[in-house]
Amino acid sequence: MNYVEKISRRFAKGMAIDDSQVRPKLGQLEGWVSITVNLILFVSKLLVGLWINSIAVVADAFHSFSDVWTSVVVVLGYRLATKPGDQKHPYGHERIEYIATLIIAILLAVVGFEFVREAFNRFRNPVPVASTPIIWIFVIATIVIKWWLGDFSNKLGKIIKSDTLKADAFHHYSDAFSSVFVLLAVVGSAFNYPALDGIGGILVGLILIYGGYAVGKNPIDMLIGKPPEPELIHKIQQLVLGVTGVVNSHDLVVHSYGEQKFISIHIEVDQKKSMTRAHEISDAVEELLNRELQAHSVVHVDPVDLENPALQRLHRIIQDFIAGSSTIQAYHDLRIIQTKDRRRILFDIVATKPNIRRPAGFQEYRALKDLIRRDFQNYEIDIQIDQLYTYS
Repeated sequence: MNYVEKISRRFAKGMAIDDSQVRPKLGQLEGWVSITVNLILFVSKLLVGLWINSIAVVADAFHSFSDVWTSVVVVLGYRLATKPGDQKHPYGHERIEYIATLIIAILLAVVGFEFVREAFNRFRNPVPVASTPIIWIFVIATIVIKWWLGDFSNKLGKIIKSDTLKADAFHHYSDAFSSVFVLLAVVGSAFNYPALDGIGGILVGLILIYGGYAVGKNPIDMLIGKPPEPELIHKIQQLVLGVTGVVNSHDLVVHSYGEQKFISIHIEVDQKKSMTRAHEISDAVEELLNRELQAHSVVHVDPVDLENPALQRLHRIIQDFIAGSSTIQAYHDLRIIQTKDRRRILFDIVATKPNIRRPAGFQEYRALKDLIRRDFQNYEIDIQIDQLYTYS
């Protein structure tokens, strides 16, 4: 157990670390620690940078100052994210964490761009920089402090599974890394290479711009609609198939609002079971998912005929076709519906490629229909293609 885990457990006071009350408090703890450390670093770097007339050190000071504001965003983000759902925001406010992370990314990029511009001017017009071993020791000390702060934020971010804290950690690491360039610039100036100060400032700015991109990518994906992790999909499917009475599952959809998950899924149940029993099975699936994943789930029941010889023959036809297919990987929800006026075959297929979502131009779609018609003449065949947001 590392020091961050020990601090987290003491802070939790016997409660689970991922508890909805503990998690935001730990997030705010990281924010306040970062604010305090970065304010001290900003003031000290700024004073030293002005004293020795170094654009690289001043740029690094404002890098630390930008860390102050990103940490303020962290604190406010976690405070607002704990607000319960209301009439205008029934799903709660946890996605504020994504917005907070995105603001951090924008601040990184903007500050980086400004310092690239200023440092380029300094590179073109070098200015002597006062440099002594004491200044070198000072810069090395700031590197050590910022690396520790990044380590603290990163470990805490992993413990509470927070992309916001991991983003803040990246900010701290980038500050430490950029200070290495500052150190080279300051040392270089001592050996009559004043242009290194401008180069150091440019490198610091570029690191900030890249950091903005790296940090902002994930929250943008989450806000637009990022797919669930394959491990989560697999876990949900295994949980569902473990419930007695569930024959198969498909059309899994997962929406994430911070740590809160909203899940909908179709389960297949033997049609011979009573409506009451089918309802009990769906309730059991919902309760299991809600308990194991702290989610809100909705389960739809599809009745399946497990003994119909015609349906079994149809299963074999489709399975043999898919075994040799390069564009269809699975199927589900197979039904044969016969009334006085109509005879229909309905099922869904899962395409291997994400761009296959419409039957038009899908050769194997038509080939499968033609194959089924050989054995099932005078049947309407309705094949639907699963959408990108569903998993089977």
